[in-house]
Amino acid sequence: MRVPSIGLTRDERRIVAEGYRLAEYMLRNYHDKPSLAATVKQWLERVRVMVLARD
Repeated sequence: MRVPSIGLTRDERRIVAEGYRLAEYMLRNYHDKPSLAATVKQWLERVRVMVLARD
């Protein structure tokens, strides 16, 4: 990721770049939880499959 060089010293740019690397490392496996609508949709699909399997 590029770091802006306007008005920052080399050491400051290095600190910002390290912050970006740290943030990328911390967030690499992060996934948002599904929304309520997506959760209800998945639940309804499972119920539908179970009901159709009974027939």
